[in-house]
Amino acid sequence: MAQMVRVNTRISSTVNDWLDKQSKETGTPKSTIVMLAIENYYQQKEAMKSMSNMGAIMEKLEMIEKQLPSGK
Repeated sequence: MAQMVRVNTRISSTVNDWLDKQSKETGTPKSTIVMLAIENYYQQKEAMKSMSNMGAIMEKLEMIEKQLPSGK
């Protein structure tokens, strides 16, 4: 696991109220909810970055498949 660091930020009172409610309902600290949300955002961005190359990879795969004997 990566080393944990502290980050300070400001959020709206609406989001803070929502975090308070979620924290009470789940028993999860607000900081953990924020950390999980940021981790999820990070993973989505990384996945999208990987997917951006998928079109080119598929085209190359189709070219390779056309060059292979059909086996029929």
